[in-house]
Amino acid sequence: MPRPLLTYLSRRSALAPDTRALACSALSHVARRPFEALALALAAAGLAVTGACGKTSGAGSPTVSREVVQRQLDALVAACTPIPATETSDKQDVWFHHQVDVLEEARKGSPQLGEAALARFQDGADKLPDIRAAVLDVAAHCAPETTTPVLEKLIRTYDGELGLGLRTRAVDFLADVAPQRAIAMYEPMLRDPQPHQTRPSQEAFVIGWTTAAHKLKLADARVLCDVAADLKQPPDARYSAITALGTFGGPRAIKALEEVLVEASSDGLMRRKATQALLLIMPKPDFCALLTRMSQNESDPNFIDFLADMLDRNCG
Repeated sequence: MPRPLLTYLSRRSALAPDTRALACSALSHVARRPFEALALALAAAGLAVTGACGKTSGAGSPTVSREVVQRQLDALVAACTPIPATETSDKQDVWFHHQVDVLEEARKGSPQLGEAALARFQDGADKLPDIRAAVLDVAAHCAPETTTPVLEKLIRTYDGELGLGLRTRAVDFLADVAPQRAIAMYEPMLRDPQPHQTRPSQEAFVIGWTTAAHKLKLADARVLCDVAADLKQPPDARYSAITALGTFGGPRAIKALEEVLVEASSDGLMRRKATQALLLIMPKPDFCALLTRMSQNESDPNFIDFLADMLDRNCG
């Protein structure tokens, strides 16, 4: 699934009722088979779920029939099937929001839906990246215990057919549904930067580790400190680690960010990110004193201007 969609999914709130109504109204005016199929599939899945709500198993968990699960899975696949690129932007927008809605709802589905989604992913019948990522997403969130080993293998093992895009999504999914296992898996990879032509990028592991650490409420971010200050790490991984340190704080993070300010003299963006992260976690008097000392010894005119602006805004 394209990364912009999943970024949007992770940050969006539920659509307001009037927005949903507008989207459904727009669908009714679209005379295209992909939209008609999507609408029918969504309606069928919704009715089926409603019909099954009153039935429970002996353990008290909802009983979901195989037919209901199949309709839910069909609705997911229909929602993630791209519409023709020639469609107008308003129809593209309606399709996008329905894709988001269906995937978000499917993530809350039953373990049976998760098992079915995993089976569909493993049979390899779906070739479109959007659909493969969506069914793996639902499998991970609905049946995490069964799907976690699949995610771990996918992350570790190069597969030219699946590609790095899907394996990078697996990094995100594992961090979300099995954070403890993600931490244990990602830390050795983060400390050993290797060319990532055949594995997800260091940046992906930084983001995944950060997600898992926040879920577990970890305070020790020493692995991020190591990445941020390690000149052997790729720049995008260091950028992400520096930004993430601004959400953890602590003496170790402050020290690592100060090292970046000294050692990354050839990378102005990295130094700016480190300064902005320090603003969030360093006591204000110490921060202002640090910037004052740096401005007195700095030789880069652009960074001098940046420091002056930070001092004016935060230390006046």
